[in-house]
Amino acid sequence: MSTRKNSANSGIDALLGFEFQRNCALYLLLSDYDSFKDREFFLSIEHHDDFLYCYRTGCRSNIEEVRSYQAKKLSGNVWKIDERFSEVIAKILEVGNRLRDDPSPKCHTYTHELTFISNSDIELKFRPNKKEKDAGKKELTHVFNEQNCRHNYDSIPDDIKYFLSKKVENFCKSNGAEYFESELNNLHIQWVDFPRTKQTQKDCLVGLMSRKFSHVSDSAAAVELLLTMFREVEATYNQGKVITLLDSSKRVEGDDIKKAIDIIETEQKTFQLWREYSAELARKFRIPIGIQNSYENYIRNTFELLKDMTNNEHQIIKNFVHQNDYSMNHYSHSKMFEAYVSDIRGKFNLNLKEIDIFFTALCAFVEHHGEAI
Repeated sequence: MSTRKNSANSGIDALLGFEFQRNCALYLLLSDYDSFKDREFFLSIEHHDDFLYCYRTGCRSNIEEVRSYQAKKLSGNVWKIDERFSEVIAKILEVGNRLRDDPSPKCHTYTHELTFISNSDIELKFRPNKKEKDAGKKELTHVFNEQNCRHNYDSIPDDIKYFLSKKVENFCKSNGAEYFESELNNLHIQWVDFPRTKQTQKDCLVGLMSRKFSHVSDSAAAVELLLTMFREVEATYNQGKVITLLDSSKRVEGDDIKKAIDIIETEQKTFQLWREYSAELARKFRIPIGIQNSYENYIRNTFELLKDMTNNEHQIIKNFVHQNDYSMNHYSHSKMFEAYVSDIRGKFNLNLKEIDIFFTALCAFVEHHGEAI
């Protein structure tokens, strides 16, 4: 059945406290984008947990796997097995139980991972008492940091696992909460190399975008576009305080993320093509200096018009360019786009200026035939 909780509606009330979680979700996405781009997935934000990446079958009908994250920062301290850490782990295990009970259709091979993730060092210790020392047990420390960043629960030394399990069990008993011990098999603990302050996190994301997508010249704008998508879903209230993965209002679809990245890449390729051939293209199509100086805005506006399926004239040009690759017929870009503009004006009765036809053809060409740019 669906989960109903009084705390389910984070919505706008939680925005100020969610900066780290949101940025962390994007950090993981960009860090491992190659593993995301070929899978059918969606991201849920502030829904069951801080954020979840949910992978579906190719037909999108069933969920194959959920990777759930509870992202916490701890200023100036180290995470250790204490009351605070036990509470976090207890809540994560509860998330695992709720995911299993979630009414969304799942594959018979469905699995989930429950990850506690932090940019603070995590130091899990076992200190034997006298009886345990007499029995030969030694003090153990398991540290998560840049040399040792992620482990599942089973790979942690047994004495530390037992100590952690008992602490979580005692916390649950003290607070009248159910202890979902079986979900420990799905628990992962991860340290992430991510700065502590909002601005340095943003700088890190911009740097990561620049490294992963080196042809994107405006990495800051690209990061802001993706974060805006996350914010819109994050600020949406869970309907009726019911938490279920079936709630599409709490999703950022993987297709939309991929499309946003594709648009970013296509825009940047178009900027690059314009910069390389702007002198000859500006002369050929008599493009005013004012437009030449603000070409990025002009190109972005053209892409916005091309996305609007009700904008008939731009769709006509887009379809024509899609169906006709002139790159094998002409030896210069000015000649190629001159032919596009001439043929489009000859075939269709459009109420567009020549300069608008040119920019529309330019953007459509890069979108459909710009693989080699």
